[in-house]
Amino acid sequence: MNYKFPKSEKLRLKKDIDKLFDKGKNKFYMPLSVKFIKIGDAPINLCAVSVPKRKMKKAADRNRLKRQMREAYRLNKYILDDTNTKFHMMFVYSKSEKVPYLDIEKAMINLLKHLKTLKK
Repeated sequence: MNYKFPKSEKLRLKKDIDKLFDKGKNKFYMPLSVKFIKIGDAPINLCAVSVPKRKMKKAADRNRLKRQMREAYRLNKYILDDTNTKFHMMFVYSKSEKVPYLDIEKAMINLLKHLKTLKK
């Protein structure tokens, strides 16, 4: 199992992010929501994380939450490995206060399991 999260798996291109927000679907599981779109010709899943400044005023808090979200994705991305469908996805933190890492990880696992069921 590969637990790395290299640059090649990160959603970075503006055109891909714009396409995601124009045509993507939402799924919400407190405290995270995921915006996703199925990509048929992509070799790998691409992922990005975001914590809105409106929700978290302090940059240190935003950075910590983004780091925790990336870590939760990195450790649980194997859930999507056995699917043929690939996704572009962005995880967005949607609470106004900080929550423990275990809550973030639980939400990440549930959202990834939801994406896995979409292939059928």
